[in-house]
Amino acid sequence: MIFRPTRRDLDPVTRELTEHALWDRHEWRIRGECWLWCGRDDVEVTWIGPVQSSGMHAPFYVCRACLYELDQRVLETNMRQDIGALPMNRGPARSHV
Repeated sequence: MIFRPTRRDLDPVTRELTEHALWDRHEWRIRGECWLWCGRDDVEVTWIGPVQSSGMHAPFYVCRACLYELDQRVLETNMRQDIGALPMNRGPARSHV
């Protein structure tokens, strides 16, 4: 069985954060620099792991907005992989006439 997280962070009706929000699963620093898309400084960030580039490494911190975008991309990639892993119906084609 393949487990994939669902998007339960936002209430589909109110668009408000739910009690199971992703943010509660991370330890947030009050001030830091986001190393992802927005590049903002002096924002709330969380550590998501080490990053390695050109033989060097550093701690990788991201803000809430960029973490959400990253999670969406990871989720979409995994969903596409899951769809590709589904068994195909290889029986004869049926006519719907």
